[in-house]
Amino acid sequence: HLTQEDLLPDPMNDLQVVRRFTEEDRAGLKEAFGSSSDFIWILKDGDKLEEEDADEMASLTSYLMDFLIYVADRHGHIIKSVDKDGKYQGSLVLIPPVKPFLYKAYQFASIAHNGKPPSFVWDDANRKARFHAFGETTKRHHEVMHDCIDDHWYVNILGVAPSAQGKRVGTRLLQQAIHLAGDKPLFLDCHNGTVPYYEKYGFKVIKNFAFQTPEGTSESTFYFNAMRRDPQ
Repeated sequence: HLTQEDLLPDPMNDLQVVRRFTEEDRAGLKEAFGSSSDFIWILKDGDKLEEEDADEMASLTSYLMDFLIYVADRHGHIIKSVDKDGKYQGSLVLIPPVKPFLYKAYQFASIAHNGKPPSFVWDDANRKARFHAFGETTKRHHEVMHDCIDDHWYVNILGVAPSAQGKRVGTRLLQQAIHLAGDKPLFLDCHNGTVPYYEKYGFKVIKNFAFQTPEGTSESTFYFNAMRRDPQ
């Protein structure tokens, strides 16, 4: 298990190693991803969110983050940042080196626990197709890390609460990921808008790919990136 002593010394001294997310942490993490462009694409197919979309967007974000949090709580290393009053600011989830079939088992367990996506996604053929298109990320992950598929670290979640944006919370969490990976490669996936940020810390885009949906189920194309950072 990861311990506080494993962390890189941090000037703000606000980072904590935790075993599980609290309810407050979960709410803060969902708020951090509440306007994520990939989630919006599932819901709106490239259109902008409108006020009337708020409830569906919140429900979809909650479902997708619950899926990731279930895996994180059981098989990830969790580091979170809190302010001086103990309020959640952001978190990092690192998946340590693991056999691919085991990680897939973690995902299946999360699906079994969380059930199907909300009905407004599952009962809409186009939204359901865009939801399933996320399977492309696993395929690209395996392609990019094929030479060390069970010997690399995976940045599974990196989220910062809106109220903590601009305070270098995400940067300090990412630096912990780089430190903990040590002499092993790091993998993450992200949308086009965050690529320049990760490039500043040594990550390189190995695959820029489009989420594929059956013909006629999506009017827009959403691009994602498989990024890798080798020891430096």
